[in-house]
Amino acid sequence: MGTIDGSTDAADTGLARSLHVFLVEDDAHAAHAVARDFGRSGVTVTVARTLADARAFLHGNPTDLDVVLLDLRLPDGRGESLLPDIEACSPQPTVIITSAFLPELQVEALEYRPAAVPKPVTTQALLRMVRVVAEGYARPVIKRFVRGFDLSKREAEALALVVQGLKPKEIAEHMRCSEQMAYAHLARVCEKTRSRDYHEVVGKVFAFACHTVGHSLDSHETFVGAVRPAATRG
Repeated sequence: MGTIDGSTDAADTGLARSLHVFLVEDDAHAAHAVARDFGRSGVTVTVARTLADARAFLHGNPTDLDVVLLDLRLPDGRGESLLPDIEACSPQPTVIITSAFLPELQVEALEYRPAAVPKPVTTQALLRMVRVVAEGYARPVIKRFVRGFDLSKREAEALALVVQGLKPKEIAEHMRCSEQMAYAHLARVCEKTRSRDYHEVVGKVFAFACHTVGHSLDSHETFVGAVRPAATRG
């Protein structure tokens, strides 16, 4: 497992800090290509080639992960088995599964709401997707989503926080309101977006974001949204 750091180019990334991507990929050539091309754009990439190495890294409680790029077939097991470990991270990173074997994706894995992208896929396409979903999704995407569903200012604020992986209690702290009120804001977001719960709302935001980088649900039917903490599911 290694870390490849690229020099940060603020103009290129458009973010205040370098993004941190955790790549779990056993193909050395593919891992090198992602690390090289991401690094040139100012993105830090940590690479794990096995489940054991990936778990060791995740159990070290990293606090700055933005996105996890996860392969399905690894030398010592299935990539989906890492989802509970990723889910335990705080703050919660978004998960993008990239594989040529997506039909093998276990149905249970969809409960964690990863995005699934078929291989082959170019590193530049992956980089665009990473930038869209990092930092709680791009602000312009959130703004268009908010306008489309006529969300209030407080509802939009709750939405922006929940897509970052914050729990209702943490959302309440950020919004300086009670946890009950945070749930109320999220409930109204669900009602306006015709979602069963706010986890489904997150999936809809991710699907909406994918359109901004040239992807659609027609061509990528396996997009199901971002991973959410188990503690927030109920």
